[in-house]
Amino acid sequence: MNISSDESLARPSVVIGGGSGIGLTVVSKAVEHSKSVSVMDLHAQRPASLSPFPDVEYVQADVLDLEALSAGFAALAERGPIANVFVSAGITLPAPIDQVDPSDAQRCLMINLMGSINTIKAVLPHLANDASIVLAASAAAYTGGGYVGGSIYGASKAGVIGLTRGTARELAGRGIRVNCVAPGATSTGMVGDDPAIVARLTEGTLLKRLATPDDIANGVAFLWSSAASYMTGATLDINGGSHLG
Repeated sequence: MNISSDESLARPSVVIGGGSGIGLTVVSKAVEHSKSVSVMDLHAQRPASLSPFPDVEYVQADVLDLEALSAGFAALAERGPIANVFVSAGITLPAPIDQVDPSDAQRCLMINLMGSINTIKAVLPHLANDASIVLAASAAAYTGGGYVGGSIYGASKAGVIGLTRGTARELAGRGIRVNCVAPGATSTGMVGDDPAIVARLTEGTLLKRLATPDDIANGVAFLWSSAASYMTGATLDINGGSHLG
């Protein structure tokens, strides 16, 4: 099936954390199919990275601020129910358990896991009854870290997989699908360009290359599309086999 002409992708879509990295690439994919694409991000001012997409609406919101998220989604839904959501907002935390500062650990868990919980809670009243939510997990959920994050990061992303499965069960009655993508190391600012780090991460994959943001964005588009209409509670592994160890 050619998803490029899929009507599901033409429906209103929102990318949380769409101002950079994988989220920004998902935005670039979404605007190819839909005239109603919105971004929610932490920055008070519209990010310059969205300049190529003048028709994309921007709303400032912190994923830890449920009230701001709710207000943002309510404003976006004035044009109609939201059909596609991708929660890309997240941070890494490389410190191992014996060195991690508890406040940093809490921040990582809150942004990566509670941020996804808040987003789902805030958007629910404004979703179409056959909407598709995609969350951002990580291959680190299987490996316990070891990419650019340590055990706390891996735990936060394992929580996202659990959240995906639980909310898929709870929202199925409305026809809402919830899935997640689990990227491996991806060529974004989070990984950086240090040759030694890139070489180590590349060697850890079966396909001997890092993921590109396009690799992950294609997976998100697939999960939004009708080609994935019988998928819910699933984790789409896009990591070159690195989760196999």
